[in-house]
Parts: sequence; structure tokens; C-alpha cells
Amino acid sequence: MADFISVQTDMSDAMKLFDGLEKGQKTIARHLLAGVGTSVKNRVKKEYRALFKKTSGNLYKSISRRVVRSGKAVVIDTKARAANQVFYGYALAEGSTIRAKSSNYLTFQVDGKWAKKMEVKLPSRDFVAAPANRYLSSPEYREQLDRLVQKEIDKLEKKGIVVSR
Repeated sequence: MADFISVQTDMSDAMKLFDGLEKGQKTIARHLLAGVGTSVKNRVKKEYRALFKKTSGNLYKSISRRVVRSGKAVVIDTKARAANQVFYGYALAEGSTIRAKSSNYLTFQVDGKWAKKMEVKLPSRDFVAAPANRYLSSPEYREQLDRLVQKEIDKLEKKGIVVSR
């Protein structure tokens, strides 16, 4: 299971600007969602760096965004998998207990020293949803949405289509 969130934000005011268009509203909505998704993903990655003090590794690299096929939402997710094909972003986000399966102990290195444990409890660390929601309620997000809307208006005006503001 992957840790993901569906970004939910109100873009109805922004989309009202494009109500008079005969066609292209779905494309504009997808462009806006893609832009919002990218800015949310970037915020999640920024806060990930602060929380885990790390920017390398599969989990950090797997943080991505995608606009759903219907074009009505964007999903931010982590698709990092361990060698056994188990998604581990979810375990870090929700917290988990890891137990040894094929031997008596889990053996791993911490600060250069080897440790043996029968189980390890991972605390929950909401590294996707909380940063995303903080960003979506910030003035910085509203400014970014305004920039994205202006970019779409500029594209339309370049094509000779007038958008009433």
C-alpha cells in the first residue's frame, strides 16, 4: 500500500474566469491541477528534507504527483518499494512495527554501530498529508494559483481568445 493523498482545494473561483469559453475548460483545469500538484509535491519534499534530514533514497525520490484520468483531482503519493516489493512510505507515515521473519533478530546499523532487535517500532510521521494541507491553506498557495491562472489567461490571449476578468 502506498501513502498518498488526493489534493482537495477549491478552484471554483479560478475556473469561473474560464466559464465563457466554448471549449478547453477541461484542459485548463488539468493544467491548473498539474501546477497545484507540482507545488504541493515540492512543499512535501521540502518538509521531508527538514523532517528526515535526507534528500537521497527511494522514498524521497518517489514522491510524485499525478492528475487523475478524470481531470478532477491530483494525487500526491510515494511509491517507494523495498526489495520485497512492499511499499514502505505507508509504514513511515502511519507508524508500524517491524518484526524479524526469517531469523530471530533484525540486524541493522545505527550511527555506525550494529544493533540486533526482535522488533522495531516506527513512530508515525505524517510527511505527506500534513505538509500538503498546510501549504494549501497558506497565502503562498493562493499566490501560486493566481500565477497559474494568469499563465493560462496569457496562453489564451496569445491565441486571440479574450478572457473577461
